Amino acid sequence: MRDHIKRLLGWPLRRALDPRVDMTVHEIDARLGSQGLVRPTIHDRLDDLDRTGRDMLAGLGWRDGPAPGSELAQLDAPRAAFLNWATGPDGYASQAGHWFNPPVPVHHAAGSVEVLLVNERIVEQPFVFAALAGLPDGARILDVGGAESTVGLSLATLGHRVTVVDPRAHPLRHPNLEHAACRLDALPDPAQPFHAAVTLSAVEHFGLEHYGLAARDERLDLAALARLRELVAPGGLLVLTVPFGQPPSVDDFQRVYDEAGLSELLRGWEVQRSLRAGRIDRLTWQLGAPSCERHGVALVCARRP
Repeated sequence: MRDHIKRLLGWPLRRALDPRVDMTVHEIDARLGSQGLVRPTIHDRLDDLDRTGRDMLAGLGWRDGPAPGSELAQLDAPRAAFLNWATGPDGYASQAGHWFNPPVPVHHAAGSVEVLLVNERIVEQPFVFAALAGLPDGARILDVGGAESTVGLSLATLGHRVTVVDPRAHPLRHPNLEHAACRLDALPDPAQPFHAAVTLSAVEHFGLEHYGLAARDERLDLAALARLRELVAPGGLLVLTVPFGQPPSVDDFQRVYDEAGLSELLRGWEVQRSLRAGRIDRLTWQLGAPSCERHGVALVCARRP
């Protein structure tokens, strides 16, 4: 833009310009405190603005930064910090509704990229697929709170008819995939009941403030499991994963269940399989192991009586 303006107003071509442009340049020069110079003052001001902008970028660490496709060794700390934010749950993809919580997120640093950690999805996702492996082709499956997951799309790709119920945007598309953009308690009764319901790291957040809800005493997690008993056919499956630990806890983000809390949550369901998994170090999860952190995860498969 600056070069374009210079081409329009630059000296000595200025003598040949339309008189109206020449008058404009004189007016600008007069307002800037000079007039009739060989090099109009507006050019100096444009150069000053350009230099200021470049200095600001340099101060942010972006001057002469590595171009896309450059060597990893050229990755600097400011650009690494930006990449960590952009690929995380608060970045642009997330803001656009296109962030899918990965089991193995990575961390960028100056000149390096490493595995940040392995999270609970590394055990939750395969547990879901194993629990649903015996369903007939084309089974109707309800995926609760699946907007940040690719599990629903995988099940649809395998031939099942999947409904993702989540008020957040769900951009994935497949002929077998339907998105119900509402809360579970607002989902209309289906024409036919579901063969199975999946709630993968979802109900522990229901009714808590982290997702923009006002604080309330009502246990929406218990209400959700009661609603699922109405939506799933008799003999139908529930596949549930929730945080599990001792002692149990609740904050504005999630609930952590103990054995008594899990039994309360599953009241009215016939539990067929119930496993516990914990992260024993930053990169390793193991079934039956106590977590090195405050909590691990419970993996449950149950049936509606």
